[in-house]
Amino acid sequence: MLYKLNMGINSKIARIPFSILYLILAAFTSFNWIRVILFQTNFEVFLTEQPWDYYLSGFFVKNFGITHQQYFVFAFPVILLFLYAAPKIVGKLINLDTKTNIKGDNHAAILMILLIAPVTLGVHKLLGSGWRNHLIPGIVLVVLFSVLSWIDEKNIK
Repeated sequence: MLYKLNMGINSKIARIPFSILYLILAAFTSFNWIRVILFQTNFEVFLTEQPWDYYLSGFFVKNFGITHQQYFVFAFPVILLFLYAAPKIVGKLINLDTKTNIKGDNHAAILMILLIAPVTLGVHKLLGSGWRNHLIPGIVLVVLFSVLSWIDEKNIK
């Protein structure tokens, strides 16, 4: 029992099944994308709110003659596949270090969740519009998590 209380953040994250972390990541992303697909009427909002989505959808609309909503319907499964493959690939690279207590794919999934969660939960609305206010809260969470993970790693060694 005392051992479980002394476990660091990396050990606790390693015990979470990757499928659970992927479901959380997919749920956060799905919430945003489904809301866009079903309820967005003015896609010019993306120019200031999510410029990367605006330019990508604009490219596909102009070059392939599809609507913005069709782009989002097409891109949605591609994004979900990316959200599965990216942590797995990064995790394989992290796991090459045999002296670490980090489970790579879980660690990468947590980083992605921390980056996406503030946007999904609407934290950017408190800070104002613009792409920086979408990224800054997530980046702050990623940095804090990375510092805690690094401290745990140093305590183990």
